[in-house]
Amino acid sequence: MKLSPIILSAPLILATACGSSRQTATADAPPPTLQQQPITIDGSDKDWVKPLPYAIPAEKINYSITNDGDNLYVLLSTKSPQEQQKIIQGGMTIWINPKADKSESDAYGIGYPLDTHNDHDRQLMEEAQPDRYKNTKPVTLEDKKDYALYGFDKDNAGNYTYGDDNPQGIKMRLDFNNEGELIYEASIPLISLYPNHNPSSSYAANSVAVGIFIDGLPPDAHVPRGNGGGGGPEIGVGGGLGFGSFGSGGGIGISIGTGSLIGGGGGRNKQLFKQTQTWQVVQLARAKASPRPF
Repeated sequence: MKLSPIILSAPLILATACGSSRQTATADAPPPTLQQQPITIDGSDKDWVKPLPYAIPAEKINYSITNDGDNLYVLLSTKSPQEQQKIIQGGMTIWINPKADKSESDAYGIGYPLDTHNDHDRQLMEEAQPDRYKNTKPVTLEDKKDYALYGFDKDNAGNYTYGDDNPQGIKMRLDFNNEGELIYEASIPLISLYPNHNPSSSYAANSVAVGIFIDGLPPDAHVPRGNGGGGGPEIGVGGGLGFGSFGSGGGIGISIGTGSLIGGGGGRNKQLFKQTQTWQVVQLARAKASPRPF
């Protein structure tokens, strides 16, 4: 599959609180609504109901969780260039706990983008061309070629190339929509979350806890700058096919810079962005029964 480059360049802002992470425990969801039509995992949010019901205000992220009779669907959306950089450079994991516990214990995870320690392809490129990648090359979606599944196979973390299928039938896509929003979509077969479930009964008796873990950026993270003049925002937009997808679809690349790094100097930017953790509990909706043939 041919990868089309998506280049992002944005100033990173300084985290204001101390500590290694920040956790948000959201309120439990209202009664569930059934997803009427299967969602196409293509990096577009056109087939999702708006407005999205949940938000992480501190991260400028909106998201939704829904299901039909076969799959659990997760969508994240952010238009913030800073948050887009945090996700792409730092990495993100979506956890699904089928026991509705707000905990990684007994949860299943989808890791993408992977952080620099778990991104095998990125490490190989940096080792092969250290002069090119060390402190010179910004991390882009094009560099993120690996994803990981956690907990589905108890004996194997399950690392895969982004765009390739996996035995669990999980689909995932990260791309930009036409409005410049970074869109993350995933569909997880319910049978993979409840392997002992009786197929003749509904999943509606179950609730799941969905965790959104966005990793922080290390102090030595490459932070692209603009022209260095400290002028106004510099925005470039380029069309192109979305890369490495589980399906086809258009994508849009953006490059945004303000000419300088926010929070530089005085040692104030020792850590750029902290890890954040957000949990949302949702009850699975009951699928409509198929009409009986006469």
